[in-house]
Amino acid sequence: MPEPTVDEDGQLHTLGLIEELRAECKRMWGTSSEPYFRIEELLRELANPNLHGIFPVTAFKVELWDRRAQHTRWIVAATASVTLAHAAFDAAASEYAGERLTLRKGSLVIREHKSNG
Repeated sequence: MPEPTVDEDGQLHTLGLIEELRAECKRMWGTSSEPYFRIEELLRELANPNLHGIFPVTAFKVELWDRRAQHTRWIVAATASVTLAHAAFDAAASEYAGERLTLRKGSLVIREHKSNG
């Protein structure tokens, strides 16, 4: 069996950490549910396949919002390149013309596409 690559080692390590964090969250359940749900939310974001290899704070993200524009429903694209981010936003605005989309970096909204409805 071949040795795992550095990339595979990193992914396995990350998955191990996620499993440990989930176990700790379950252990804390009786103490307070608020931290449990916050940590669970962060774990779901970390597990998002769209974000692998991109540091979430510095990534440009194209986000698809729910109907009431209160919560991000899906991250359509994430990249470290501003040029690719704008191209992804344009493609998403065309593909999801009736939806609300934002192009953000952290909390800064760079572009916004509002639904026609």
